[in-house]
Amino acid sequence: MNTKRSSQTWLAEIFPSIQGEGPLVGVRQLFIRFAGCHRRCRFCDTPAALMVRPRTWQQASSVGCRDRKQKNPVSVQQLATMLGEIRKTAGPFHSLVLTGGEPLLQSDFLCAALPQLRREKWRIYLETAGDHWRELATVLPWLDYVAMDIKLPSVTYESGAWTAHRKFLIQAVASRAETFVKIIVSEAMDVRELRRTARLVAAVAPHVPVILQPATSCHGVRAPTPRQLWHWQALALAIGLHDVRVIPQCHVIMKIR
Repeated sequence: MNTKRSSQTWLAEIFPSIQGEGPLVGVRQLFIRFAGCHRRCRFCDTPAALMVRPRTWQQASSVGCRDRKQKNPVSVQQLATMLGEIRKTAGPFHSLVLTGGEPLLQSDFLCAALPQLRREKWRIYLETAGDHWRELATVLPWLDYVAMDIKLPSVTYESGAWTAHRKFLIQAVASRAETFVKIIVSEAMDVRELRRTARLVAAVAPHVPVILQPATSCHGVRAPTPRQLWHWQALALAIGLHDVRVIPQCHVIMKIR
């Protein structure tokens, strides 16, 4: 296990908002968006987070208002202090979301920061592409929730990572963290990939909630039809998954970011 620690991180933004995806949709959360991503998904709605080491990042004091520009990098203590200040003015929050980009690209910093954040009574919610299983192992002791994506090549227009996804899921469900799987589906999705994903999850953890998230139409990616969603949900259940839900991006509907 990697035990490396880093005292600094690069951020894209910090903002309070309402969770818009997955089984915890609707709760108040504080989001830390880390800079940098190893993926280039066609439907990406946060292209500003792709830059690995941006000079500055945006801080929001309230929902929808990125009103302060801050300098990168940020230390553990600086981050903890800022989060505490936001909690006092905009809280309470259900949990603290680590998102990106891909937060596990900065797992060395997370190993240094998460113990302190847990001591300050934050519940930690990880949003991840679900393929950095080695890095996941280093931060699992401090996680309360793991929101794991499984990326379908016909939707992302990138290669699949089936072996890495399987190793990641095995580790996540063996931990204390509450885990769920999110699959973004589009009108042009290859149904064979959904079958493969459903079999993968069913073989590892059939009771884990699986969220079919309709893609928000953009960059040539079209949302699936209601008939497709109805059929795909039945398909996943028939393969052996026990809890398959269709949940759209509710923050897009509410126009909250």
